[in-house]
Amino acid sequence: MIPVDGRKSGVLLHITSLPSPWGVGDMGSQSYRFIDLLKECNQSVWQILPLNPTEEIYGFSPYSSISAFAGNVMLISPMAMVEEGFLTEGDLPPSFNGLTANFRDAINIRQDLSYKGYCKFTPDDGFRRFCEENSWWLEDYALYKALKSHYKLPWYEWPDELKSRQPQAIEMARKKFANEIMAEKFAQYIFYRQWDRLHLYAKSKGISVFGDMPLYLAHDSADVWANREMFCLDERGMPTHVAGVPPDYFSVTGQYWGNPLYNWDVMEKHGFEWWIRRLAHAFRLYDMVRIDHFRGLVAYWAIPSQESTAVNGRWVKGPANKLFNAIINRLGNVPIVAEDLGQITQDVRQLMDAFHIPGMRVILFGLDNPKQNLHAPFYYTENCVAYTGTQDNNTALGWFLEEASSAAVKNLKLFLGRKTEANCVSRDMVRLVELSVAKLVIIPFQDILGLGPEARMNRPASKDGNWQWRMHEDMMRAPVLKWFKGITMFADRG
Repeated sequence: MIPVDGRKSGVLLHITSLPSPWGVGDMGSQSYRFIDLLKECNQSVWQILPLNPTEEIYGFSPYSSISAFAGNVMLISPMAMVEEGFLTEGDLPPSFNGLTANFRDAINIRQDLSYKGYCKFTPDDGFRRFCEENSWWLEDYALYKALKSHYKLPWYEWPDELKSRQPQAIEMARKKFANEIMAEKFAQYIFYRQWDRLHLYAKSKGISVFGDMPLYLAHDSADVWANREMFCLDERGMPTHVAGVPPDYFSVTGQYWGNPLYNWDVMEKHGFEWWIRRLAHAFRLYDMVRIDHFRGLVAYWAIPSQESTAVNGRWVKGPANKLFNAIINRLGNVPIVAEDLGQITQDVRQLMDAFHIPGMRVILFGLDNPKQNLHAPFYYTENCVAYTGTQDNNTALGWFLEEASSAAVKNLKLFLGRKTEANCVSRDMVRLVELSVAKLVIIPFQDILGLGPEARMNRPASKDGNWQWRMHEDMMRAPVLKWFKGITMFADRG
């Protein structure tokens, strides 16, 4: 069930979209200001995208990470490092900003500042405790990062003795790169220190953080390297089959993600320990967790790795009930939300019903043909999370201007009881979702502001220009926010 009392409303905005002086939003003062804004607008939930490290080779996508457990150093606030005494103001580079995220400069700046802080740092009890409590993932991740920096190659192109993790070679590498390993641990310490403080502040304001967990990991990731037997790899460490989805609403050739698939037989033999730890770690970070591409746990689209598109994949059964029984036996009834968009079959619905896992409803998907369409507002249930759109959709205004069919516009008129126009369609969509029976609704910040296609976060199946939208600081003072607070209160959401 939705882990909130009463009817609640929240906002979707990733941290990178916040204002900041160094290329992308971070965990600095503007994050705290945004939490204050949520409180002022009578909101109860802040939904964000994954916090895992991102890489340029994957377009800085938060859904293709090099670690399931590490934090994204790009999100570290340089100013907070000064305030905490790890840096001085003289260590900070000249500030710069921009209309879109500058990932390359942002990560370089924070990596440089993190290393400066490390060079001045004397390990204390807090650091030693962090390293000890997280050693089960941190040791492999820090070594992976040190080796990756040294060889400037993905792990599957490293020397054979390191690629296959021969114990003697690993031990020698830990000694050789001891300083670099400690610097990586320090960067993670700073990330988690800042995140824990921000999360605690959100809780103090009555704001729950709704996190996101990608189903898959990048091939070149610390977890795949450290757990090769748990992924579908050949003897060279290369994927035999990769993840994606068949042709759908977003792409006629499907989506070829390229992530290695899990070897679920091996995972089951280990009692799904890796997945249980992954979820337990997620609930250390967040109050609720959305599992992206949830249907892949019931059945997943397996694409032969030599293919160039997703068309010639096939469905393969996933762990389904076995996995969730193991999770509940260890963690209890944790607050999971399923990303159940796209081609969802009855067996996925049965799993969700069996474990009372709520799904998502997106009004943009419910307008072309509302009959027997779960995304049409009159089919919503209390146990769902309702959205105007997600990070993968156009904004409501962008949809209206660029994508809406004549049938969808006609149906929207029937839902509203009147005709809508570009200058009010975003508010109309927000109103429909807020007034729905769904116990929890989440509105992208762009839709609250009524922004157009220029504010879209992601175009699935497109590799360039994604995740880059950023807000201006004055957007947190937009007059429409008063209206948004009013419609939230009218809908009896607190």
